[in-house]
Amino acid sequence: MKLLTQRFEAVHLTLVGAHQQPGKPSTMDWVPIVFITFKVLVFGTCMFYAIKWHHDQGKKAKEEANRSQAPDERKPGVAE
Repeated sequence: MKLLTQRFEAVHLTLVGAHQQPGKPSTMDWVPIVFITFKVLVFGTCMFYAIKWHHDQGKKAKEEANRSQAPDERKPGVAE
């Protein structure tokens, strides 16, 4: 049992890092937090503008359809 405990401690120190103090997060612990936060912000911004662009395009198409169906304005000098 003692050998198993020693092996576990050796593997744990290898994975965690012998230089790291217990209770103090290393710099590498912050990397996923920072990158995931950045990724969420970038994708959220891109999705907002993509939805806005598609909404504006739909509005623009609807306005053009209404304009083409509206009766033509009377032009001066043209007989009816």
